[in-house]
Amino acid sequence: MRPALVCSPGESRPHVRPARPVTLFCVVALLAACNDAPGRPTDGPVTTSGEATSGTTATAGESPTTTTDDSTNPPTGTGATTGLTGDTGEPIDACGGCEVGSVCDPASGCLACDGPGSCPDAVLYAAPDATGSECTYAAPCSLTDAQAVVRIFNKVMTGEIRVYLRGGTYSLTTPWVHAAADSGSGGHDIVWRAFPGETPILSGGVSVGPWRLVDPEHDVYRAPVPSDSRQLWVDGERAIRARGPEAPAGFVETATGYTAPDASMAAWADITAIEVVGHRFWKSFRCPLAAVAGAEVTVQSPCWTDAQLHQDMNGDFSMALPQWFENARELLDEPGEFYLDRNAKTVDHIPRAGVDLQAAPAVLPVLETLLHGAGTTDAPLRHVRFEGLTFAHSTWRAPSGAQGYVELQAGIRLVGGGTWASEKTPAAVRFEAADHVTIAGCTFTHLGAGALSFELGAHDNLVVGNRFDDISAGAIQLGDVTQPWHHHPEDPATIVADNTIRDNFITRTGVEYPSTVAIWAGYTEGTRIEHNDLFELPYTGISVGWGWGAVDVDYPTPASSLDNHIEGNRVAYHLRVLEDGGGIYTLGAQMGSTTQGNYVHNQGHPYGALYLDNGTQHYAVTGNVVEKVDYWLLCTTYATDATNNVITGNYSELDNPFVQPDPPHPSNTIADNVVFGATLPPEALAIVAAAGLSPEHRAMHPDDVARGLPATASSIYDPGHPEAHGNDGDGRTGWSPKGGDEDPSPWWQVDLQQPHALAGAEVVTRWELDQPSTRAELEIVGANQPDASDAVVLARLGATPLPHRAIWQARWDDRTPYRYVRVRKAGYMYLGEVRVLAAGE
Repeated sequence: MRPALVCSPGESRPHVRPARPVTLFCVVALLAACNDAPGRPTDGPVTTSGEATSGTTATAGESPTTTTDDSTNPPTGTGATTGLTGDTGEPIDACGGCEVGSVCDPASGCLACDGPGSCPDAVLYAAPDATGSECTYAAPCSLTDAQAVVRIFNKVMTGEIRVYLRGGTYSLTTPWVHAAADSGSGGHDIVWRAFPGETPILSGGVSVGPWRLVDPEHDVYRAPVPSDSRQLWVDGERAIRARGPEAPAGFVETATGYTAPDASMAAWADITAIEVVGHRFWKSFRCPLAAVAGAEVTVQSPCWTDAQLHQDMNGDFSMALPQWFENARELLDEPGEFYLDRNAKTVDHIPRAGVDLQAAPAVLPVLETLLHGAGTTDAPLRHVRFEGLTFAHSTWRAPSGAQGYVELQAGIRLVGGGTWASEKTPAAVRFEAADHVTIAGCTFTHLGAGALSFELGAHDNLVVGNRFDDISAGAIQLGDVTQPWHHHPEDPATIVADNTIRDNFITRTGVEYPSTVAIWAGYTEGTRIEHNDLFELPYTGISVGWGWGAVDVDYPTPASSLDNHIEGNRVAYHLRVLEDGGGIYTLGAQMGSTTQGNYVHNQGHPYGALYLDNGTQHYAVTGNVVEKVDYWLLCTTYATDATNNVITGNYSELDNPFVQPDPPHPSNTIADNVVFGATLPPEALAIVAAAGLSPEHRAMHPDDVARGLPATASSIYDPGHPEAHGNDGDGRTGWSPKGGDEDPSPWWQVDLQQPHALAGAEVVTRWELDQPSTRAELEIVGANQPDASDAVVLARLGATPLPHRAIWQARWDDRTPYRYVRVRKAGYMYLGEVRVLAAGE
C-alpha cells in the first residue's frame, strides 16, 4: 500500500512509495503535489488530471520547443468511465474519469490495479509547448523535465513507467540522450509513447522564412537560414540541391580531377562548395572541388585520393567521370531545387508547381543526431520502449568537408587519405550498449544520413512495425566492421547479438547516398531480419556479414558473425540506381545462418536477387521465391570462395542462376530448385502470401490486387506495349499509347472484377528511357462504370517530374469501393506497372 497526501475535493494528490527516502518524497511532492484526481486508488501509480492543453511555441529553459498540431479530443480508453469531471466540468483525466480503485492509461483506458504489476508505476505526460514540471494530463512537462521525473521513479520499479507524448513538433536543439540512468529496473520498461490519435514529431530542423522573390524571371525565392545544411524540406517534400545535367559530356579524367569541355565553370562563385557526384558499380562518391582554373577542375583531397584507391587486379572500381555537379547557384534552374549560400547564410529555392512558399512549411535540418542511447558496456541502457514517435529532419555535414563521401561498400566510407581506414555512415537515432530496447510503430522520415543504428554490444533489442521513408542513407544498421575488435572482440560485452528487425516497411532510402543498404548488419550474432517489406530502393535490400572471407582465413578463430536469419521478407523494385548488389546479399562465414521464405522481385540492374558473395559460408538458402530478375542466384568468388552453403527448394521464374566458378565449389549444394515459368505453383504462392509484413502490420504497405486482371486502354503504341503489360507484375515491361494527335488524352484502366476499398496505388515509371514528361501530371481516378463516367479523382501528380525510374507512391483516404481504377493524363504517357493497393479491413 502506498500512502498518499490527502487533498480536498477537486484537487489531485501524488502517490509515493513508503520505501522511498524522504528526499525523494519531497521532490515528487514539489513536482507533482496533488496531481492525482479524486477517486484514484491510494496504492496506484502516479497519474494525471485536468483538461488537455494546446498552444503555440513556448520555451522551457533548454528543453525542446514547438508548435503543436491541430488540437484533438482526448480519446476514451477501453472500459473508461466518463462521468467524473472536475469543478470546471472538464474531464479530470485522459480517460474522462476513472472509478475508485482504477487508474487512467490513455492507451488502455481505466485499469483496475487489482494485483502486482497490473498497473504502471507512473503515467506521465509531455508536450512540445510545455512549461510546467508536473507531467500531468493538465500540466504536461517538456521532454527533459519528463525525463527528470522518470529518473526519480525508475530506481525500484514494480510496473512500467509510461510517458505519453502529446502531438506536435518537438524542435530539438540538442540530441535527446538516454543513458543508463534512464533505464527501467526490475525487468520493467520505461515507455515513451505517442498519445493515442496524435503524432509527436522529434525534429532536428528549424523553420525557414520569410521568403522574398529575388529573381522573378526564374521564380527564385530567398530566405535567411541559421547555418549550413545539406537538405531542405518544403511542404513535406525533399527539395533537391541545385545540380547540373546527368553524365555531362566532354569531361576527361586527370590525375587531380577533370578537364572540362570549356572554361565556364571557372566563373562560378564559391567553387569549394561545389561537389562532383559519381556512381560506379556498387559505389557512390561525393567530392568537393578545390579549384577551377580555365578548363582544369581540381577535386579536393583526401576525397579524390580515396576515390582513386580501389584499383586492383579485379578491376577499376574508383571514381570515374562525373554523374553530375551539385551545389552551385549557377545550377539552380529547376522547380524543386535549392541552393544554400553558406557564407551569406541564405537559401534560394524555386518552388514546385502549386507550392505557395508563404504558406507552405519549410524546414532546414540542423541537428545530426535526434536520439542517442548512450549506454556503455559497464553501464548499459536497458528496458526502454519508444512507441509511435516520428523522427524527422536531421542532417550530416561531414560529406561537405574535404573528406567528402567515398564508398567502400554498403554505407562504409573511406576516410584514410589513401589507406583503407573507414567509418560507418551515422544514423539520426543510434544506440550503444543497449539491451531490451524496443522501437515500435515509429516513423523515420526526412533524414539526412542513416535512420537507426544499434552498435557496441547492443543485444536483445527489437525494431518492429516502423515505417522508414525518405532517408538519405540506409534505414537500419546493426553492428560495425571498421575495427578489428568488431569481428574478433576481446570483450564479449561488445558483441552485437540477438537483435530482431521485424515487420518494418522501408522505402526510398539512399536518396543522397544510393550505395547504402536498407537493412545492414555487419559482424553480428543471432540477428533476426524477418517479415519486413522493402520497396523502391536504389541498391541492395538486405546485407548481412562482412570481410569477403578474409578474416575467416587470417584469424585462427571464427569472427563474431553467426546464427543470423533472414526470413519471410519481401524485397522489390531495388537496384534502381546502382549495380552489383541484390535483394538479399551476404558476405563471410556465418555458421548456422539462413535465408528462407523470402520473396524477391523486380530487381532493376542485373546481379543476383539472392547474392552469396565472397566468403559466404554455412548459409541454408531455402524456400525463397524470385521473379522478374536477371539472375535469381549469384554465388561467387573473387578473393575467397563462397563455400559450404546449401541452396535448395527455391522457386525461380527463370532457370538463370549465375555461379562462379562453374561448376560450383564442391562444398556447395545447389539442387532441387524449381523453375516455374509463367505461373507460380501453389507452394510458391503460399511463400509469397506469407512473406512481407504480418497481417497486423500490412496496412503500411497493402497487397496489390490488380496484377493480371483485365486491362483496357485508350490506344496501344505497338504489339510490344499492350495494356496487359501495365499490370503484369513486371516493372521493366510497360504499356504505351499512341502519341501526339492520335491519342492526346491517353488512359489505362484495370477492372478489379468487383468493387474494392483502396488505400492507394503505385505507378512504376519507365525503366529503359528517361522521359520526364511521362513522370508528371498524372491522375488516378476510381469508378464503378466501365467508361469511368462516374470517375472520382483519387490522386494527382504535380507538374514537377519525378526522377528517372522513380515510383509514384500515391495514397488517399477515400475508402469508397471502386471496381475500376484508371490512370490518365493530357499528353503522352507511359506506365511500367500499376499496383493497386487494397485497404485493410
